[in-house]
Amino acid sequence: MTRICLQDVTLRDGMHALRHRLAPERLAEIVAALDAAGVDAIEVAHGDGLAGSSLNYGFGSHADPAWIEAAAAACRRARLTTLLLPGIGTIADLRAAAALGVRSVRIATHCTEADISRQHIEAARHGP
Repeated sequence: MTRICLQDVTLRDGMHALRHRLAPERLAEIVAALDAAGVDAIEVAHGDGLAGSSLNYGFGSHADPAWIEAAAAACRRARLTTLLLPGIGTIADLRAAAALGVRSVRIATHCTEADISRQHIEAARHGP
């Protein structure tokens, strides 16, 4: 039988609809409920990924570390994940997220940026 892994990205992608204004306490409640429901992976960050809080993408009410720390404290079973867009987030942001409990990352890139994405993928593969 093939095992299906369910990854929820709404706490990251859904930030757009809330103008990146989700309180860490509320985020922790949602993470706890997703974790208890058996979701395998839960993605957390600004809607545009690590370091997305900016004039270009919209300032968040909190910085990524506050959201990640709240999620990590509420997550018992699921794998905590995040998103990094090369050119917005950096390898330093990725390492900081890992230090806070992130164990998986999606590196989002366009084919025209694949050359700069390699360094981020390699850093994620080898850990902090």
